[in-house]
Amino acid sequence: MNGIKFRKRKVVLFMLVIIMVNQLFAIQKIYAVEKNDVKVAYREFLSEQNLLWTNRYTTDEGIKFRLEDLNKDGKQELLIYDECGSNATGQLAVYAYINGKVKYMASYPLWKVTFYRNKVGFVYSEIYRDGYEKRYQVYTGKKIKTKFSCQGFYDQSMKKAVESYYDSKGNNVSKKTFKNQIRKLKKKGKKLTISEGANNMYLNNKDNCDKYILSKK
Repeated sequence: MNGIKFRKRKVVLFMLVIIMVNQLFAIQKIYAVEKNDVKVAYREFLSEQNLLWTNRYTTDEGIKFRLEDLNKDGKQELLIYDECGSNATGQLAVYAYINGKVKYMASYPLWKVTFYRNKVGFVYSEIYRDGYEKRYQVYTGKKIKTKFSCQGFYDQSMKKAVESYYDSKGNNVSKKTFKNQIRKLKKKGKKLTISEGANNMYLNNKDNCDKYILSKK
């Protein structure tokens, strides 16, 4: 009897393993289809005349793009640069494929923007006017949220004045708390910095779309 029970258990375990393997292959197949859908959607978005955040179109001259997985979830986001963008609108924007559509997430003036491409989707950006503001944001996969910010001003000798640090609700935080939190947000980040001219992005044309979107893993 014990031998029969043991064989039955082996059969059950074997069947469970087969089911789990089949489910894994099914998940991988679905993931591959979804990943391809994202690339096709971005390719169509760039090739068609779609209105951008700058009130120019994807097909206008001076539009550049780049695909990056900003939060390491396996789904790439679309970065778009418009050379005619102003500091008010921002020259660089993040678009994402959400619920079957390519959607605008956020835009940045190109003083300096650094994507850390880690699990929290950490984004650092700078804005310089009379003083400066540094923003520390995260991309959740659905939206970009500000976690902390730093504001400072220069005196007449162009030396940094006192900096102020704020959390997501606009409350003051100490420099120590601020630095500790930013250190955590940067953890295991693989930096990609984009600055004026976006020289590490690609002009929007058919050849570049085929090479850097459809052929990109």
